Amino acid sequence: MTGEREIEAVEQWFRRRGLPAVVRGRPARLLVRTAPAVVFAAAWQLLTAVLSAVDGETDADFDRLMDNDLFALGYGGLLLGLVVVPGLGSWLTARWVRRKLVDRGGTGTAAVVAAVFVVVVPIVDGVVDGESILLGFGAQLAILAGFFAAAFVGVGSIVGWALRAAFRQIRLLGELTSRVLPLLLLFTVFGFFTTEIWQVGAALPRQRMWVVAGLFAVVAVVFLLAMLKAEVTRLTQSPTVPVGLDKLRETPLAPFLADGVPAGRPPLTKLERANMTLVLVLTQVLQTFVLATVMFVFFVVFGIIAVQHSVIKAWIGRDPAGGTLFGIQLPIPQELLHVSLFIAAFSGLYFAASTVTDAQYRTAFFDPLADHLAVSLVARDLYLARLPRVS
Repeated sequence: MTGEREIEAVEQWFRRRGLPAVVRGRPARLLVRTAPAVVFAAAWQLLTAVLSAVDGETDADFDRLMDNDLFALGYGGLLLGLVVVPGLGSWLTARWVRRKLVDRGGTGTAAVVAAVFVVVVPIVDGVVDGESILLGFGAQLAILAGFFAAAFVGVGSIVGWALRAAFRQIRLLGELTSRVLPLLLLFTVFGFFTTEIWQVGAALPRQRMWVVAGLFAVVAVVFLLAMLKAEVTRLTQSPTVPVGLDKLRETPLAPFLADGVPAGRPPLTKLERANMTLVLVLTQVLQTFVLATVMFVFFVVFGIIAVQHSVIKAWIGRDPAGGTLFGIQLPIPQELLHVSLFIAAFSGLYFAASTVTDAQYRTAFFDPLADHLAVSLVARDLYLARLPRVS
């Protein structure tokens, strides 16, 4: 007879592998599970509030402040903190959450974090930016409720595993981009110096530019879905085999191995199939996002070095506007940000399409993920065999 604590440990193992749909029990202790997302959102909101407060009311004020070397250094430090602190804080909190879920503790600390998010952040926004504190309370409560809903359906588990898998696969980007980037840079650098792309970037408002980038992203996801869905179908339709049993001996499923792998596999639910497809798609989407971000940063830096304001003025017929990103003022022309964003979105689409048709990429990327799913499927068979009332 399998104990409750053993089953709970196995279910937590499935969630950590990004497969909450396999788990038959309802998720518990949602307040603790939402802590990483709450920390990320709180850190992001607090830092953006500070940046908005110190950057001046107009572009002229910002330009004047940036002429002060000390202010420019401090503002650059805040921008770096905005990039690093939320992600680092969320990662450290996630490590803490994993320990507390095993110990069944941490509720008090998680409650304090949630209270800071709901109460302190709106007060800081109200003091710094003059926002309505009452409306801020309501907005933060709505966001917290969204985090609870996401934790209940297992979104956090899926995103967490996809992030870890993408991080492990980042080492492959050097090999992949060495084949993809030369031809890609040839086209993109040539296009970067054409007048038309700057005129389009200057004419489009930021909202329309995000729509264009979103269209590229949708096409890339369609490419990935078409292939990854077929991969999941092939793996899940294969009969149960004792694959990867050695990898389960150091997991909470080790006690289940004594009886061997069940002869038959319980049919996968539609939700389980969707879950397995989603973790694969998210992993590849995150890799594509990394490549697109690298291209965006490259062209922003390249534009700052190679393209003078007078040249931009000649291309677009007016002085370049001050740049903003996510509501934060940057010492970069808006037109350069738009052109770099367009090229980055196109590069992401190109990268996603090339990886779909690249046999070497399939070996480097799909084999580890296919092994992950194969081991997870055997673990699912062992898990459900101990839950006859469900399976």
